[in-house]
This record gives sequence, C-alpha cells and structure tokens, in this order.
Amino acid sequence: MLPGKGVLAQAITAVAVVVAVTGGVALAAPPAEAPRATPAEATGVPDAARARAHFEQGVALLGASDWAAALGEFLLSRRFYPTPKATNNAAVCLRELGRFDEALEMVESLLAEFPALSPEMRIAAESEAERLRDLVGAVAIEGAEPGATLLVDGRRRGELPLRAPLRLDAGSHRIRVVKEGLEPFEATVEVEPRRTARLDLRPRAIASARGGSEPGIERRGGAPAQERDPRAPERSARSRFTIELAGAALVTPTFGGAIAGACGEGCSRSPGLGGYAAVRGGVRLAPWLGVGLALGYLAAHQTVSGRATAIQPVGLAPRPGTADDMLKLRGVLAGAWAGVTIGERPSLHLRLGAGALAGSIGDRRTGTFSSRAESSYRVGPVGDAPSATFACLAPEVRVGVRAGGHVELTAGIEGLLLVGLSRPRWRATRLVDAAEDGAATFAGDDLAGRVLLGFAPGVGASYAF
Repeated sequence: MLPGKGVLAQAITAVAVVVAVTGGVALAAPPAEAPRATPAEATGVPDAARARAHFEQGVALLGASDWAAALGEFLLSRRFYPTPKATNNAAVCLRELGRFDEALEMVESLLAEFPALSPEMRIAAESEAERLRDLVGAVAIEGAEPGATLLVDGRRRGELPLRAPLRLDAGSHRIRVVKEGLEPFEATVEVEPRRTARLDLRPRAIASARGGSEPGIERRGGAPAQERDPRAPERSARSRFTIELAGAALVTPTFGGAIAGACGEGCSRSPGLGGYAAVRGGVRLAPWLGVGLALGYLAAHQTVSGRATAIQPVGLAPRPGTADDMLKLRGVLAGAWAGVTIGERPSLHLRLGAGALAGSIGDRRTGTFSSRAESSYRVGPVGDAPSATFACLAPEVRVGVRAGGHVELTAGIEGLLLVGLSRPRWRATRLVDAAEDGAATFAGDDLAGRVLLGFAPGVGASYAF
C-alpha cells in the first residue's frame, strides 16, 4: 500500500477512494451521482464517459480489495482519458500487488502528466516516490541482439535494446533474452535498492590454447579465457549444480500382507504413519530440466489389534486366539531422478524418482490363546524383523519460492510406490513361550503385501551453485 497516499487521495477532489493514514483503504460515501468530467475535459473527448465508467468499476473493486482487477479498470480508464484520480489509484493497486517498480513509474507519471497538481498533492506524490525508490533498483542490459525479447521472471518486459535501464523490485530476478533463430540467454541477477546492476551480453574474446592469436581472440592474464556465444545461456545457468534437503510425513493406507491385509471382523487397524527424509543432488541440463541422485531414509508403523490367528505348540494341536501386531517398516532409499521446472517466482517442480529401498519390516506381537484346560494365556511381546527389499517409483509435485539468489524453499507432495523384490515373512521356526503349552511357533505369514503405496507431504530447501 502507498505510504502517504491518504494525503494524496484527499487532495484529489471528488475522488472515490479515501486512503487512511494508518494504511487502510476504505470507500468514501458515494456521491449522489457519478463524478462527471468538467466541461474542459469533455470537450472533444468522446472517450471521457468510457474512462469514467472504468474508473467507477475500479473504485468498486478497490473497495473489495481486488487489487488486480481494480488495476485493470484504472489502466483502461487512463487509456481512454488519463486523470489524476485513475493514475493515483493505479499506483495504489500496483503497490498492494507488490509491483513496486511499476508503482514508482505510475507515481512519476502522476507528477509528469499533471503539472497542475496542487502543492499538497505534489508533495505527497514526491514523498511516495522517494519511499518507493528504497524498494526498487534497475538492471542495464548491454550488447544484446537488436530485436531480442526480454523476459524477467517469466514476464515479457519489452524488446532490446532498452532506451534506459529497466527498473525492477529489489531482490533476485531471472533474466531471459530470446530471439527466433538464436539460442536464448539466461542468468540470475541480484538487484539492490537505488542501484543499477549491469548484464553484459557482448562476446568475450578468447585466448588460443596453442598460444597463437586469431581474429576475435585475445589472451587475458596469460591464460586462455572461455569462449562464450552471447546468444547462448551462461554456463552456470544451463548446468547449475543443486543440493536439496527435504523432509515429509509419510502416510500409507496399509502394509498389506497376511497381517494388516487380513484384518477382518473384530479386528481394527490404524493407517501406516511415519516420516521420510532425503538429500538430493542434481544438475540442471537446461533452465527447465534437471537430473540427479537421491539418498533417503524412511520409517513407518502400523498397528493391528484383535486379529484372529492361532499359535502352534510343539507336539500339540493349534491354539486359537487373537493377536495384536505393531508393524514397522524401516529402510534406506537410493535412486535417481529427473524433473522439469515451470515458471519462476513461484516455480512448479514436477519430478519422477526411481530406485530401491533396502531395509526391514518388523512385527512386535502379543496375543491371547486358549489352553488345553480351556483357560487362556498370554504370549509376548515377541518380535521378528526380516529384511525387505523394494523397487521404488516416486512421482512428486512441488511449489518453490526463492529466499535469495541461490536458495529456494519448497512445499509439495511425493508419492511412493514400493514393489516388493523379496517376501518379508515371520520365521515359522522361531520358538516362543506359550505358558503351560510350552514352546510354540507362529505361522510364516507375509508381513507386507507385494505392493505398498504411500504419500509424503513435506517441505524442503535447495541451494544452487
């Protein structure tokens, strides 16, 4: 919101929006009939009525804090017939949308296009321009191919060469220069308030590795410099190495198998819950394409209660009963990934990982079973944790925002599809204490299904070198 814009708005007579000194925006009481252009304004200006209609619609949208839609109406009003009111309100909307560079240009337009502004209005506008300059810098692009299109953070900002340095909000910006038939140039630029960053696209001379000079080649510092085509992206932008740390909650509907998957009448089970952490390293092959390797660890557990089963005492008939099982999956994930990135500020990352999980599935079991004397006895807790190996496929969607020139913070969800390469089973030869029935064993049941499905919503942070 424009600091000081309360004074500016009050100074514009009959303006439909009053901006409070405290920073709030409120609609003034509407006049009995819509504001009309003065006779001087209306004379020979067929578009004055259309400008007024768009202005009034913008005021209504401004009152609803619909800044983007209001901005569109005020800009249309200015296109048909520019007035101080529409110009001021457009600047208010741009400031609320965080587009400080454009807000500054709009305030400067207010000062330049309306020399008859009252002294109070002009002082307020000049003061606001100074405040906005503390939030805005510029970038000067030199040596670009004439007619090339300039894009900043994915938005088209004109054709090169520019008449003057391009104003931008302070911070990190992705600069892209494209022209049909030429390879695009791309780089990240840090813009500081009230300062101008310079981006030189002119070709750099190179030194011959053989020590001789050729046209367009020169030696710098006694060592060969790297040849660079000014129409190609900077090498750091095309193949930037990244490292990422990510953490997520892990949810799986069921472990499946003969334990969780056979929970029928009288049995209850919880969903599988746990956590997942990973570190990923990658290289960007293009501004939109990356590949890399990943290493992670996951752990999850699922509780099954009241499962009908039986225990087998040695030399005796099976004893029916119920068991409670705490299933635990643990393992190390390793694999590779490939992904695409769409957009900038924020960016959408789509990634697919593939690899393997090596670990174990454990079962901590207690139970109650009938004895020979028609009484019952408890068994356990007893446990087993056979090794388990799975192939893994992991699609992922993430949204990222930059927290500086090299750091990006992300949030998203990853799917885990685990396909068993081994069959983790309870060891049927494992002896357990069955009270008066002596030693006994449990059946060699599968502790997990052949396919496990999980979901991992989480956050992460990456650093680009």
